[in-house]
Amino acid sequence: MKGIILNENFELEVIPVRDTNGLITSGIQVGNIDYQRVKIIVIAQKGEFKEFPTLGFGIDNYLKANVQDIKQRFIAEMTKELKSDGMNAKVTVGNKLSDFSVEI
Repeated sequence: MKGIILNENFELEVIPVRDTNGLITSGIQVGNIDYQRVKIIVIAQKGEFKEFPTLGFGIDNYLKANVQDIKQRFIAEMTKELKSDGMNAKVTVGNKLSDFSVEI
């Protein structure tokens, strides 16, 4: 999906481009935001998106639990949250919950 790119601090990525007179002609960066969307949904807690209050995975809750028997729930919930935003993602988890990957 194409959209406005954010930097690592979730702020607008602005790189001003000036014409020969020194006037700014463009600046906001636009590009593929698929992985940016994944990162935001994985970090966000439910209720942080006011338009979509049930969207958000809240990875902090899972990492604080640090229990291996929640691995399947972790995968199922993350897949569900990403699917609710229109992404067909495959989530895999290694030996620790913090060792996960998302393929879209």
